[in-house]
Amino acid sequence: MGLPAAKHTMTLEDFLAWEAAQPERWEFFNGEAFMMAGGSDVHNAISLNTAFGLRAAFSGTRCNVFMSDVRLRLAESDDLFYPDVFVTCADADRARRQLKEEPALIAEVLSPSTEAYDRGDKFAAYRRFPGLKTVLFLSQDRAHVECFTREEGGRWILSEASGETARLALPAFGFELALADLYRDLPDAAPEPQANPTPPSPTA
Repeated sequence: MGLPAAKHTMTLEDFLAWEAAQPERWEFFNGEAFMMAGGSDVHNAISLNTAFGLRAAFSGTRCNVFMSDVRLRLAESDDLFYPDVFVTCADADRARRQLKEEPALIAEVLSPSTEAYDRGDKFAAYRRFPGLKTVLFLSQDRAHVECFTREEGGRWILSEASGETARLALPAFGFELALADLYRDLPDAAPEPQANPTPPSPTA
C-alpha cells in the first residue's frame, strides 16, 4: 500500500541515502519517493492473515513469505516497493537481506486512499517482474479477493472469490485459500457516529 502524499525527485542512490534517515517508509517509483500511508487495524489483520495462510500453503517448499517491512526491487528500472505481502521462491533472494528481486506472488490489501495507485501504476510495474505468477487484491470492506494469474503467453487472467465460505483457487501454485482464514478475527467495525440530539426549546 503506497500513497504519493509527498514527492521528491531524485536518483536511486540519493533516495537510498535519504530514506535511511527518514522515520517513515517510502517507495521509489519513476524517480520519485512515495510516502507509505499508515494502514488501519483491519488492513493489518487481513495482511497478517494472508501472510499466515500463504506461509502454511508453501510450507515444506523453498518459498518464503514476507510482509511490508521487506522491499522489492524492480531491477530493470530500480523501482522499490513495500507490498503488503509477497512470496519469493528464488535461491538468489534467499541470500539477499535488504531487498528481494524475484517475487512469485504479491498481495495488496486495498484501501480507499491507495486503491487507484495499487490497481494502476503500481500493478503495471508489478507485471514487469519476469517471474511473477500471481497478484492478489484483497478488499477491506468485505470478504472478497481478486486473483490475477499470468498465463504462459504473458496474458493475465482474473478470477474472484466472495464471501467467507468461499475458497480462492491459485492456479499458478495448485492450492486454494479459504476466505474465512483471510478474514478471520478482524477488529470490530467502528461505531456509527451519533447524531447530536436536538436541544430542547426554551420555555417562557
